[in-house]
Amino acid sequence: MAILAVIFVLCSVGISTYVSLLPQEDIKIEEKKKKSKPVKESKVSLTKKQKKTIQSYDKKTAQFEALLSANVWVTYSGSGRNIYFTDSSIIITDPSAEPQKTEKPFVIKALSTDTVNVGEMTNLTRYTCAYETTGEKSHVLTVDKNEDGSYFKMSIDLTGSGSPEEFSRTQAATTFEITGVSDEMSSMLKDSWNDIEDYIREQCALFYPNTVKAVSNNTIQTDFNDMVYILSFDLKDSNDDQITTITMAYNFDTHECSLK
Repeated sequence: MAILAVIFVLCSVGISTYVSLLPQEDIKIEEKKKKSKPVKESKVSLTKKQKKTIQSYDKKTAQFEALLSANVWVTYSGSGRNIYFTDSSIIITDPSAEPQKTEKPFVIKALSTDTVNVGEMTNLTRYTCAYETTGEKSHVLTVDKNEDGSYFKMSIDLTGSGSPEEFSRTQAATTFEITGVSDEMSSMLKDSWNDIEDYIREQCALFYPNTVKAVSNNTIQTDFNDMVYILSFDLKDSNDDQITTITMAYNFDTHECSLK
């Protein structure tokens, strides 16, 4: 007869830890393969002048706008700060900011190209884009790309500090799954698991768009003082390389999720 081992450690501060030693079974829900809640849904309001400017983009400008909006731009720092573009807006996501997602108008006013050398990289095409967002001040971003299109780097000053931040191009994963969760762990969480799963998907779509898999460590901490479950997930890319680890809290009283 198989032995089911479940360990509960009760601490004086009101925190317990649950560890399932059962064989892990992947939780894969086919209808939820793709990330929910699209990030690139524009909600900005444009002036008539801004709308007219966008409608009158020449071919080169329209192609550059398509390059921006077809990709996700990820900060080199690995902090989860990302940029998305639509045909009329720039969307900035940052897990450490409040709010975590901001959207502003993005209207290209001028575009030029040049050939530059950066370090050992030669014959890069540099796009220099002057754009308009909120307020009257013009802003500038640059994008460098190599000849075969395997290298893209964006420099943009998002905060107005005078120090541009660098971003690399990535493409958002089209599939996503959560693994490493045993049947017993999901049974313990019951209906809470649906809220937790949706939250993990949303956070990955916003801040770690190249994540294809979130791997649970199959451990739950329960903090009875704050009335939360605490769970951790390793995020993996398509090469099965670890991107980062995120730890989240689920309040079993309010049913709200948050990053720790």
